[in-house]
Amino acid sequence: MTQLTDTHDNANDGLQTLFKNLPGMAYRCLNLPHWPMSFVSEGCEALCGYSSQELESQSILWGDFTHRHDVAEVDRQVRAAADFNRPFEIEYRIVPRSGPHKWVWERGRVVGRLDDGTAIIEGFITDITSLRHAERMVNEQREQLAHVERLNTLGEMTAAIAHELNQPLTAIAMYSKSAKLLAQQGQQDKLMDVMDKVAQQSHRAGAVIERMQAMSYQSSHQQDQVNTTDLLKEIKDLAEIEAQVRHFTIDLKIPQNLPLVSCDPIQIQQVILNLLRNGMQAMQTNQCTSGSAIELRAVIDQQQLWIKVTDQGTGIEDSMADKLFLAFASNKHTGKTAGMGLGLTIGKAIIEAHGGRLNYRNLVPSGAEFFFNLTIAPKAQA
Repeated sequence: MTQLTDTHDNANDGLQTLFKNLPGMAYRCLNLPHWPMSFVSEGCEALCGYSSQELESQSILWGDFTHRHDVAEVDRQVRAAADFNRPFEIEYRIVPRSGPHKWVWERGRVVGRLDDGTAIIEGFITDITSLRHAERMVNEQREQLAHVERLNTLGEMTAAIAHELNQPLTAIAMYSKSAKLLAQQGQQDKLMDVMDKVAQQSHRAGAVIERMQAMSYQSSHQQDQVNTTDLLKEIKDLAEIEAQVRHFTIDLKIPQNLPLVSCDPIQIQQVILNLLRNGMQAMQTNQCTSGSAIELRAVIDQQQLWIKVTDQGTGIEDSMADKLFLAFASNKHTGKTAGMGLGLTIGKAIIEAHGGRLNYRNLVPSGAEFFFNLTIAPKAQA
């Protein structure tokens, strides 16, 4: 009996040593409002500023200093997991006794129940504030780099954009001269018709400038529920400016009533524009005939929306397969001598930040298809 007691005491001592070395707090609580604790390890004071005695005596509850904007969501997720006896992982904010709020990561599970069915939960909570700050810095740097690449892309498209703008501006000048002559002659009926044409050409030029301005904006860092049809039509119109100069066409194939997607529309349009331009450059390298089409398509598959860009270029060489999405490698695929060579690298980072993946496959006899997926917005699934 003495040996058993010694062994038990040694195990407890070892467990206490383990708890002291953990970068966070182990706990046992009841799944009741604000989670009254029956046990917390010593790491609680470093984590939240309150001692284990204060939490175990329940003079202060964990939910009392969980951030007021997060407490309801934490409660919802913990209760949902407890109802089905599933483990849970969640990130949220707490407001310590002193100092700024902290981000914490918590993992827990139900280990038993009281006679009235109340779940007993054990788990672990640790501070991830520094990780959150690092992630934010990485995201900001990615956003800045993506913005620079967008401006660089617009710079490369300057000649095509100037050509596109020159046509309506020339038409406006001609119609204006005609309007002046008709006004002098008092031909009001014909004058009104000419002025309508001036307005149409002005709208055409304004639409080009509006699309350029949208692409030049700094991203908002936010993902919204976006109309997929409008997103694809807008970027098709912008890319078509360059396609016309290269004597290609863009074939947009989308099903009716596309669902909304959760995304940053400027960033996603940046990825699509880069894929379309790469495809056109590859087709030019492959000496495709005038009027050849590059396809932009949307496909729904298992609550995911897939965007696919298919070209008639030379395809991707096997030697480039492992390097294609690395910085400066994409120039070798398209044959570009200008530009930053970061389009595919940034595009891959953008899509992965949206929870998707960007990849490609070669086609037979020639050409390549690049594709990525976006999550259908929750409201669209309902």
